[in-house]
Amino acid sequence: MVNVIATAAELERLETLLAPYRERAHTAMRTLLDAYLREHPTSRSPSTHTMRRNSRLFFAGKRYRYALAVVGYEGLTGAPADPDVLRVATWLEWYHLYSLVLDDIMDEDRRRRRYPSAWLANSALYRGSDAGRPSIVFASRKLRYGASQAILDALRIRSLAERAIQGATGFDASLRESLLEELTDVDLVLSDGQGLDIDLETVPRVREADYEVVSERKTGRLYASAAATAALLARAANQDRGALESFARHFSTAFQDRDDLLGAGVVRSRLGGSSSGDIVQGKRTRVYAMAIERLPARERAAFLKSYGRGGRTTPQDIARVRELLRAHVLGAMNERIEQNVRAAIEALDRIAFRDSSAKEVLSLLSRVQLMRVS
Repeated sequence: MVNVIATAAELERLETLLAPYRERAHTAMRTLLDAYLREHPTSRSPSTHTMRRNSRLFFAGKRYRYALAVVGYEGLTGAPADPDVLRVATWLEWYHLYSLVLDDIMDEDRRRRRYPSAWLANSALYRGSDAGRPSIVFASRKLRYGASQAILDALRIRSLAERAIQGATGFDASLRESLLEELTDVDLVLSDGQGLDIDLETVPRVREADYEVVSERKTGRLYASAAATAALLARAANQDRGALESFARHFSTAFQDRDDLLGAGVVRSRLGGSSSGDIVQGKRTRVYAMAIERLPARERAAFLKSYGRGGRTTPQDIARVRELLRAHVLGAMNERIEQNVRAAIEALDRIAFRDSSAKEVLSLLSRVQLMRVS
């Protein structure tokens, strides 16, 4: 049986293998962003400064989606990615950024990728003397301004995702149209998933199956798009495309489950934000759903009493929640992650890769999910 748990040395090797792809992603994204900024110079109006102000957020991601698309393309074709492939693959990262900016507004998250969220950073630009006055939807006019500008930034970022595809003129129009159709489908599925995610905040009990539906329509769908992008660019056979998308979905489940453990500080973390954020905000993650289903009645009551208290959360609350999660949930979560990593690797075995190094990268990418700390 294949060992699905990566070693520390393999984690290091993966970082070495992924570094060139991150660099290519940043270069291609910087080219698109610089072109936009040249077309939209700053003025005395604060609204012309927001994209520049928040650009550091754009270049802080892991670029897993981009890597999956480019590595998948290179593995399926046996050829290195050309500039048009490198450009097109950035649509996945731009789109992810677009969704994160909107998510941060809806979730009222104050930090993203070690930096203030776009809505919070933009609120500092508000010049009105009535900044502290209450607003109808937002706590103050200053925050209303910041969130409104962040929504506009999100729309600009999404447009860059479209430009990444439209400007790849080395591909024929039908291929670019297929990629734009993929983007549109992601729009519809992710918006449904985000709506369901918001609905979960209002129900008294979240089942694990409910969470899975949301996760598949958010994290899972965009990773599946990374696989679809690789297959479309490589003009791969349907069988290979299906297997690569299967890999992406299993990988994304393992990735999201590990993220949930990191977000609650249940495992060692070096995340940019607080590893207690999910506990403080009461986020309805898989960890939460499994706790509700698995904790005995007395422990469940203690968990619910300490989870999601916002500003009233104490260090004792956080410690109690983590202790209960480690005792009753962590083992089952790790087992789930291992099952999905194994399924992801099995999907790779069904793909007729022309470049075997691609299989190594993708296999390592999935295997490190049992030890990832950021």
